[in-house]
Amino acid sequence: MDEHPGSATVSWRQLAPILSVQLMGTLGLSIVLPFLVFLVTDFGGAAWTYGLVGATYSICQLFGAPILGRASDRIGRTRILALSQGGTFAAWVLFLIALSVPTVHLFEFAGARFTLPLVVLFAARALDGLTGGNVSVANAYVADLTVHDPEARQRAFGWMGMAASLGFTVGPAISGLLAATPLGYLAPVSAAAAISAIATILCLQLKEPRSTCPKGSPALRCAPRILGQETEAAAPDTTTRATVRWRPIIIALLVATFVQFVAYSIFQSAFPLHAEAGLGWSPTRLGIFFTVLSLAMIVTEGPLLSALSGRVRSGALFAFGMLSLTACFLVMTHPADLWIFGGAILFALGNGLAWPTFQARIANAADPENQGAVQGAASSAGSMGSIVGLLVGGTFYAVLETNLFYLSAAIFVLVAVATPILFRRSD
Repeated sequence: MDEHPGSATVSWRQLAPILSVQLMGTLGLSIVLPFLVFLVTDFGGAAWTYGLVGATYSICQLFGAPILGRASDRIGRTRILALSQGGTFAAWVLFLIALSVPTVHLFEFAGARFTLPLVVLFAARALDGLTGGNVSVANAYVADLTVHDPEARQRAFGWMGMAASLGFTVGPAISGLLAATPLGYLAPVSAAAAISAIATILCLQLKEPRSTCPKGSPALRCAPRILGQETEAAAPDTTTRATVRWRPIIIALLVATFVQFVAYSIFQSAFPLHAEAGLGWSPTRLGIFFTVLSLAMIVTEGPLLSALSGRVRSGALFAFGMLSLTACFLVMTHPADLWIFGGAILFALGNGLAWPTFQARIANAADPENQGAVQGAASSAGSMGSIVGLLVGGTFYAVLETNLFYLSAAIFVLVAVATPILFRRSD
């Protein structure tokens, strides 16, 4: 088996470094998720303030991800990965400062007291969002490694999702153990900072993947493809990038990314509210639910997707995933725990098959010299969808309750119907 980047066959060993970066990144984030809502309240925030903390990251990532993605096309993936991961480490240091500064009252707004620690916390999330292009750049890195092997690309994105799911499974458990120590919240946040530092070091150890135009202007190094055809001479850099990046299929995929994130984020914001108010679940039971979901995702994104890749057409896998997610949200409206946990399995099955397949589709649609720019645009589309979904879910759950899940189901049906357009073989 050829282990060289860009070869026709890619092994999991070749992807191990970037998988480690993905695991460390999600592990650091998931460690603080279980107590972040309580921390915001302790700092003086109201219920709506917690949603704003989450939206702050997405809003800043909306602007930061495309810039970092384009920069990675020009100066290399590994440098930008190290830079963005270093920004995440700096954000965790700010988080630690928020836990250490005195609780000085600054102002009040809409029932929330904005204190100095709360403002520093917002600054930490903003910094992490601005430098949070590591997801888009990591995806571009994987796309570079699998440029000549579409089946390996699909499996690779599944492994990336599996690494993320593993991080979200282990992180809350670590958080619970560390938060119970005399250091309280300081211990898990310190662990997140340490994990982020390790991820930064791992980024510095990554080897730049071979690609058509690894550095600098493509016009100086290769004849890029325009509208899927090879040219004899390279067009000017700005014209080439604009033409390739915004082909109709790219725009369609970005729109699909946006609407999928709207549906996912409605669930992300509304389900915890439903679990507490509608189902009467304790935090422990909610934690068990997300653990089951994450473990099922690991199985789906790893062994199951690897077994199906190359045997089932990508469009069929994606459509099946969308329909599984539709069934998931219909099942979630039932109050019985058995149905809810069955919905978690359907969610893992649908998301685990559809999302890595969709990520591979985006990578396949982008030209190698524009991979980072397209991945950055996809991250921005996802951020916009997250902002809309979080606001809709958090604001309207009190009125619509589980009817919100029907909205998510309807969105996934529409995306499933659009599968023939998104996975057109001519592209």
